[in-house]
Amino acid sequence: MLVRRCLFASSLLACGCGDDTGGGNGSGTSTGSHGSTTAEGSTTTGDVSAEGTSGGEDSSSSGTPQGTSSSEPDTSSGGSTTTGEGVCAAPDPIVGGTPETDAVALSPARCGMPAYAWSDSDQLGDVSSYGDTTSFTADLLNFASLAAGIALPAPAQYDVTIEQFEYTTQDRGALIDASSLVAYPEGLDPSEDAPVVLLLHGTAGFSDGCSPSNTDEGRLLAALFATYGYLVVAPDYIGLKGVGAPTGFKHPYLVGEATAIASLDAVRALRKLPQERRGGLCPSTEYAIYGASQGGHAALWVDRLAPYYARELTPLGVVASIPPADILGQMTLALQTEISATGNAIAYFGSTADWYGQEDNLDEVFVAPLDVDVPAALEVSCDPEDELGLGGDTLLPDIFTGPILQAAADETLADYGWVGCIAEESTLTTTSIPRIESALPSYGILTVLGEEDELVNTPTERVAYQALCSAGLPTEYLECAGAGHTDAGLWSLGESLDFIAARVAGEPFESPASCAPTAPITCSGTN
Repeated sequence: MLVRRCLFASSLLACGCGDDTGGGNGSGTSTGSHGSTTAEGSTTTGDVSAEGTSGGEDSSSSGTPQGTSSSEPDTSSGGSTTTGEGVCAAPDPIVGGTPETDAVALSPARCGMPAYAWSDSDQLGDVSSYGDTTSFTADLLNFASLAAGIALPAPAQYDVTIEQFEYTTQDRGALIDASSLVAYPEGLDPSEDAPVVLLLHGTAGFSDGCSPSNTDEGRLLAALFATYGYLVVAPDYIGLKGVGAPTGFKHPYLVGEATAIASLDAVRALRKLPQERRGGLCPSTEYAIYGASQGGHAALWVDRLAPYYARELTPLGVVASIPPADILGQMTLALQTEISATGNAIAYFGSTADWYGQEDNLDEVFVAPLDVDVPAALEVSCDPEDELGLGGDTLLPDIFTGPILQAAADETLADYGWVGCIAEESTLTTTSIPRIESALPSYGILTVLGEEDELVNTPTERVAYQALCSAGLPTEYLECAGAGHTDAGLWSLGESLDFIAARVAGEPFESPASCAPTAPITCSGTN
């Protein structure tokens, strides 16, 4: 019974998804010491460039942006572009500011949490220190993909440099620090705003030692998107810090608010980075969003919260690949039968209880001593099942209490006290936070699922997709025939990059005539 961890790029290193150890470099690629320097200091460079020339700068290939023009930021509530210097100044944060957005921004607490309000501090997105710098040539990216049997939608086009940095975000109204990567293509025209992609990773772990920005997998994934001409920001999420002082608490796994806020502040940080740490490029205030697995859930939550939390920025659209949009449904299945997701359910309840202030009530979820041992294991290991000694012969009643198992069996988990409340709030179809529609005619969401996904139950997500679509979500559906969990994300890279390029180019999005999920097809990268 293993917690399935999936950075999605791990297949580039021919090291499958899920049962590997985390929190370090696994490919033999040197990226330096991952040390921290102040914002005024210099970094240790771990150059992993291969010999060879750039793959060129032709932007006519699949999934490559054809240029971007930034819309004016929303300054209706008093925001102004005063942070920084020149035309690439960082716009001041606009958090709430209207009756509709203040209804959430001033009172976001749910499920019995103590009251708090989101900060609108101008420190949001401030950069405080740096970690490693890594370089990839286009030739190296092409070679690594070929060696792993991954069909890129087009040859890698730009050499890529990656910087790791620490920045200011917030958690439950208090300013804290988190970490991120920025990946920039070498050779973009610096006179034009660079198109931005917010890249959201899959399950990596539950504490700072599991930070994706300190792994080759996380850096390769960012480089793969940047090589097609995007300025990529790839946050670690709170509790998964890769540089700077320790966070001090666990990553709140699959909590939409915590992850979306840290991700949006990473986008804010792009314009606060020194020019030399973003390749001399000026990031657009418009951005597209891509996430896979846990990152797919996070991407849908960025779509949900961006109009409330970062109104000075303009989201262009979302690719939500293999997302557990229906957390309540997925957790119910994981408590009914021992499946791959059961390990993730253990991590979900064990990490979210703290965030919601329910850490003393885990005896309503886990049998003793697991009500104490599970959260402790999440704090010290990226593979907590090793710490807990949960082998293949462990049964559900050995882990979970009788009442929660009965609630799952009766399909009444939503009514099971605080547990049901947090699962409903994590679920896109049942959260109490209303969705605010984008005014852009080009805005759309691509939902990608795998027909044979062994981790995120596809029939459950088909129902969730149909419900979200019927509620007005501007979305289209893609299901990769024969694809398991990781395969679905990899095989649909071409379609995902094409979708992002269309949103960046401002092409009108047309919702399908029917919200019924379409039949599985052979995705472009199927192998």
